[in-house]
Amino acid sequence: MRSQIGTVYRVNGFKFRTEAHSVKKKTYNCGVGVCGTGEGDIENDYYSVLKDIVKIEYVGEPLRRCVLFSCDWFDPTLNRGTRSHKLSKLINVHRTRRYRKYDQFIFSNIASQVQFMPHPGRLKDMTNLFFVIPTKPRARVNKKYT
Repeated sequence: MRSQIGTVYRVNGFKFRTEAHSVKKKTYNCGVGVCGTGEGDIENDYYSVLKDIVKIEYVGEPLRRCVLFSCDWFDPTLNRGTRSHKLSKLINVHRTRRYRKYDQFIFSNIASQVQFMPHPGRLKDMTNLFFVIPTKPRARVNKKYT
């Protein structure tokens, strides 16, 4: 019932690649972002590195398919695994802190693509931080301006 579909998958206008496929590439398309809701009124966004792409097919009439992303999530806890700058609204994630209380699989249709850039700071606690840069889908037209 479960089968791996490869290392590249296109969905929502994004081209996702697994981390293993992006190792020696010039482009790094394995960053995943998901909008989520946290406890109370605090909204937590979750960021991850794409590890595997899995397609599940349910046999029968009609044939049902679903594609899942297996991800290695960064800790979304504010001031522990994630930092938010007040002025620039940029998000930093701590690259060594992982979120252990999670389900590693998400549906591919709710994923958006992000890029991770290393922090330029030379202080010891800045070297483990990544900036989270959201990317825009290439195959979609923004309806807001049409």
